[in-house]
Amino acid sequence: MKKFFSTLLAASLMLIGTQAFAQTSVNAGYLNSSQSFSESNSKSINSNGAYAGISFNIPLAGGFGIAPGLYYSMITNKDSGSGTIFGIPVSASSTFTEHAVNVPLYLNYNLNLASDSNFFIFAGPTAQYGLASTTKLAGGIGESSADRNYDNYENDNYNRFNVYLGGGAGFQVSAIQITVGYDYGLMNLYKGENATNTHRSNLKLGLGFVF
Repeated sequence: MKKFFSTLLAASLMLIGTQAFAQTSVNAGYLNSSQSFSESNSKSINSNGAYAGISFNIPLAGGFGIAPGLYYSMITNKDSGSGTIFGIPVSASSTFTEHAVNVPLYLNYNLNLASDSNFFIFAGPTAQYGLASTTKLAGGIGESSADRNYDNYENDNYNRFNVYLGGGAGFQVSAIQITVGYDYGLMNLYKGENATNTHRSNLKLGLGFVF
């Protein structure tokens, strides 16, 4: 997995080096991430977040192009509950936050609709490297409370590498782009013994500016 990530990063950087012929765009948007489990009785975990980065569309021929990029993403979710035990109020919450760098390498096809607008589709792999992943646990009994933070990557079974395969579509008017995309993670995020296979998928809605 590390070798694949390095290869994809090297290929993207090599293509970015040809940006004299490329169309550069800066993009940012909303990210919804769903973590699913192989056990049918396990519910998926949904996280919300955002992403931002830059890509370089290199024209090939006949409306086709290739677009390497470099993006930062952040996702987070919070689960909480409260109640009483023997009349004493108790509460507990868990907050998950993860930061990552993403390197997509998309093949795209552009269809010109007018002189200043076009529709396009894209598909390809994205390599992801987790920068930081934390879980904050907070609990309270009566007027007393306590917090504890965990670094998820300290658990060697939790995988900070992932490879996504996906695609999407977009619309460009003048220098403004609107895109929607979906990626499915191919790697098992947790590799412990007798662990449930878990995969992550991302739905993205973005706004970009083309130079």
